[in-house]
Amino acid sequence: GLTLGGGLGWLMGKHGLTVDNVLSFDVVTTDGRFLKASKDDNADLFWGLRGGGGNFGVVTSFEYRLHPVGPIVLGGMIIHPFERAKEAMQFYREFSAGLPDEAEAYAVILTSPEEQPVVAFVLGYNGPIEEGEKVLAPAREFGEPLADLVEPMPYMTRQTLFDEGLATHGVQRYWKSGFTSTLDDELLDVLLNAASSFSSPMTAIAFFRIHGAATRVPLGDTSFGSREAKWDFNIITQWTDPAESDKHIAWTRDHWSKVEEITDGSVYINHIAGDDKPERIRMSYGENYDRLVALKKKYDPQNLLRINPNIKP
Repeated sequence: GLTLGGGLGWLMGKHGLTVDNVLSFDVVTTDGRFLKASKDDNADLFWGLRGGGGNFGVVTSFEYRLHPVGPIVLGGMIIHPFERAKEAMQFYREFSAGLPDEAEAYAVILTSPEEQPVVAFVLGYNGPIEEGEKVLAPAREFGEPLADLVEPMPYMTRQTLFDEGLATHGVQRYWKSGFTSTLDDELLDVLLNAASSFSSPMTAIAFFRIHGAATRVPLGDTSFGSREAKWDFNIITQWTDPAESDKHIAWTRDHWSKVEEITDGSVYINHIAGDDKPERIRMSYGENYDRLVALKKKYDPQNLLRINPNIKP
């Protein structure tokens, strides 16, 4: 799923998205054929699978281009008090927009173990530690943080920083997501107001900056629909008691309705919600959408594979 929908991650500034590093797929199509998709074999299918999601077949194997990383990299969180949340997010807006390819800077508004909302910068550098220290220094010197947890760590440890909070089995979850080319003060005000009244202490609002190599791939080279420098931001509501679902879903929809018009209308396909309107899928693929429809007609004309961000044949 990560790969087929694009693949944002810790290496996207330096090495592009996951789809930019796939060499081939093994695919079982809906009519029972077993195909290899690469630049030399079924090139149209290869193009569609790099961003088009699970619309064209069942992928049984991936071949990736690998890059040496680490084993020790710089990474971690810097946590700021919520009283300075807007100032912290304004700093983050400028800092993350000017980073070199090797660096990644995300931001998360969440609830601390002391049950207080906080703002966390989530930082990483994919290169020599001493260079990373210099590049990330402005973020570490900003304000008076509650904690600075940035340090050298194994790459695999950095890969798990969000796991406990966002990948726990059995947690109830509902989210809304969108792309924005700006984090203007109006958007920040609405999201910070939402954070001041989280319906659950497990809820988070997360921002991921897409930049560098991920933005330098021509739009038509893969089916992934967005190659501009922008932020993917998400209201991720989580809770444990299924009986509370209606309350938390209503809270999320209410606050999302206040920011949806500020987004550019598109969404990272891997973050689309099950109840999002089909128009969001079309907008998210932009110029690539008609080509994807033609591909769907060829490989899945009956739309058997439809429990997904669906491209209708």
